[in-house]
Amino acid sequence: MTNEYDVVVAGGSVAGLAFASEAAKRGANVLVAEEHQEIGEPEKCDGLVSLRGLRKYGYAPGQASVQNKIFSALFHSPSGRHFAVNATALDVVVLDRSAFDKEVAASAERNGAVVSLGRRVVRADQKEDRMEVLVGGEKVVSKLFVDATGPASSPRRGIIPAAKYELEGDWIREHVVEVFLDPARYPGFFAWVIPFGGHRAKVGAAGHGVSPYKALEGFLAGRSFNVLRRVTAPIYVGGPATDFVEGRKIYVGESAGQVKPTTAGGIMTSIAGAVMAARWACASIEQDKPVLLERYQREWEAAFLKEMKAMMRLRGVFEKLSDSDLEAVFTSLATPKLVLRLSQTDFDFHATALLGALGVGGLLRIARVVASAEVRSLLAEG
Repeated sequence: MTNEYDVVVAGGSVAGLAFASEAAKRGANVLVAEEHQEIGEPEKCDGLVSLRGLRKYGYAPGQASVQNKIFSALFHSPSGRHFAVNATALDVVVLDRSAFDKEVAASAERNGAVVSLGRRVVRADQKEDRMEVLVGGEKVVSKLFVDATGPASSPRRGIIPAAKYELEGDWIREHVVEVFLDPARYPGFFAWVIPFGGHRAKVGAAGHGVSPYKALEGFLAGRSFNVLRRVTAPIYVGGPATDFVEGRKIYVGESAGQVKPTTAGGIMTSIAGAVMAARWACASIEQDKPVLLERYQREWEAAFLKEMKAMMRLRGVFEKLSDSDLEAVFTSLATPKLVLRLSQTDFDFHATALLGALGVGGLLRIARVVASAEVRSLLAEG
């Protein structure tokens, strides 16, 4: 295998693979080094995503990668109150992430990228005119280096411990995602049920300062179920990194913090970042102008930064709510008018959609519950 490439990508994540596919399609010589022996394994992501965003960036999944369609989202308060949002118009599905990642890897290889398994990037040293990357025990020289290793290199603020079971149980609603909000049990996050067909679901819990498996077992207490697989994986909700580019080093996906601060979902926003990064990386190589890489961050922020900031402010409000506060907020949210508006919006821009649906009146009602700087900021922007 050659030891010189235009780009070395560390991590066979969906972001790293999408970058490799796009860059190779544009003529770049790309190596992807993935430390595991199989793309998509271990599978840690729940795969809840809107097909709209994936289609926009050219990565609509094949039928074999779609496990389930979601028609409704059901939100529960600590006391057991709930309201549902009709999701039939939002084009939301549950992906088999392992299968989907393999699809993207196959696309990268068809375009000419080399995907090398069982090889970990040990070090990436930046020189004036090149990168020197230690892949396993071999030194590889490249013009650019892409970090797509995920939470390990994401900004450290905003990481929450989480646990998930893939399980089967007759209480699982086939096409309904359920979110259980309870600040006492899941501080700063929630428990969730994401069905993936045949009365099977990806069921998880996360929260600041809690044992996620204890929280998950507590959530499941009283329910009959059979565990198919256990997964432990931290989730990142800290917002975008300050810099996506450092000289000849590029960050994409979770490594760049391109993940929703509200739900930790990031498939579409990470693929978008990878596509944009590949475009500017290839322009940089062709023109021998590394400074062009800075345009990648500008493009991504133009598309997503407003939404990410709104999500961060919503998170700031959410983390201050007690159980009783949350019950009061539910009263403001669970109105037919607001629920209808949410069912007609964009899954990938749910913070903007929620703020638009609430309006100034709704925000003022929430402000009476929790007087915070975040709410005042949201009111000012509204």
